Amino acid sequence: MKQKLFLILAVVVLVGSFPLASAYGQDGSDIPQVVNLPDQIAEGRDVTITVSNKPPADLAEQLTLWEEQVARFEAMYPNVHVEGLELDYDPTAFIAMIAGNQLPTLFQTYFTEPEKFISQGAVADLTPFFEESGIADAYNPNVLDIATYDDKLYGIPTFAYSLGIGYNIGMLEAAGYDAPPATWDELAEMAVALTDKDNNVAGFAFINDGTGASGWHYTNIAYGFGATPDDIIMANGDGTYTATFGEGATVDALQYVHDLRWTYDVLPGAALDWANITDALVSNRAAMVIYAGDQFSFMKSNFPDADLSKYGYAPVPAGPNGRVALTGGNLWMINGSASADEQEAAFYFLTWRELDPAEFEQTTITRYETGQFVGQPVLPLYVGDYQTKREEFEAQYTVLPVENYQLFNDTVKAGEVTLQAEPPAAAQDYYSELGVLVSEVLSNERTDPATRLPEVAEEFQLFVLD
Repeated sequence: MKQKLFLILAVVVLVGSFPLASAYGQDGSDIPQVVNLPDQIAEGRDVTITVSNKPPADLAEQLTLWEEQVARFEAMYPNVHVEGLELDYDPTAFIAMIAGNQLPTLFQTYFTEPEKFISQGAVADLTPFFEESGIADAYNPNVLDIATYDDKLYGIPTFAYSLGIGYNIGMLEAAGYDAPPATWDELAEMAVALTDKDNNVAGFAFINDGTGASGWHYTNIAYGFGATPDDIIMANGDGTYTATFGEGATVDALQYVHDLRWTYDVLPGAALDWANITDALVSNRAAMVIYAGDQFSFMKSNFPDADLSKYGYAPVPAGPNGRVALTGGNLWMINGSASADEQEAAFYFLTWRELDPAEFEQTTITRYETGQFVGQPVLPLYVGDYQTKREEFEAQYTVLPVENYQLFNDTVKAGEVTLQAEPPAAAQDYYSELGVLVSEVLSNERTDPATRLPEVAEEFQLFVLD
């Protein structure tokens, strides 16, 4: 669902001094080099690639960083020219680009979208490049699986998150709780104790504005109740899909949402979107919320007076199959119609930019200097010594209270959270449809999830999937 940010997990505390950028670089870095860069790209032939997500002019510092990176890469490979496009991913626009064979050589998209491109033969199989460069072993396999179809790698992950629970530490302590809820049932019980309707305080909140974001948060709850992506939209193996969310765990989850509103009465009365759910948390109008770890950056940027030390972050509560969280993020793909030379240049430009120690260190420093926040509780993209050394370097620039995110970080790293991808097809349309249904459930007590979900699934099949 989410479309933003490219921040990396750091799990250690802030230290008092910050090294100068010039003190770091590949030669003196503790971070191992994991990319086997070729001596030549395209055997020295001239090649030009187009790359999406070039920062616009009004983001001058980020644009400067981008341009300086391009210049360094072109100095390493003088035959390669990188042409940036101020083009962010848009599902509708990119469908038209596929039809018109106008995709950039290298472009960023969401975790929900790869199948759309793969099924139309629009993107390149990157497996040979992963093998030649040696980078596959550096990646978190749970994240790399999202870019894998039929044992072939089609994308390069650049940011990954899973949803969890953000909470007000003081409000929980005042109610007698020394930890966030461990199960979804316990969350409902705690929310009752934390709710104070007379003072406009909700014990629990999620995005409830009836948009696709509401469907996104509902799906996280459904995963917690035992649903899998195939229990929502199932791939039939022949390029077609079946809406399967009309029964089973998805119904149980929607009934839980119904009960939070009409039985427990712990939800806010106001409509909350992606932005103002943070406002509800920092203004003490919600004690616990469904939250993505990178939203703490939004909190710090948009609520500068908020004391971030008051807020913790926990993994999703456990359901019948343990802790299961919806995960998402961004990845890069390469145009399948690009020439072999262009595909090679695009692959090595991106992997050098993302993984090279010197580039990573310079980017981290620049992010800190330009007010972008390091240390958010998102998913580690990498494993082993490479991930550890990146975290150690980032720790010098952490400005968030990472000790408050320790429960989330430790639980995820220990493998105690099952990460499930978003639905495999038409995910954004599905989120929108379920957002409307969630709004209906919250506004009408007589709405029966066991009746309405099959009806919506049937309509979704007819008008979206067929």
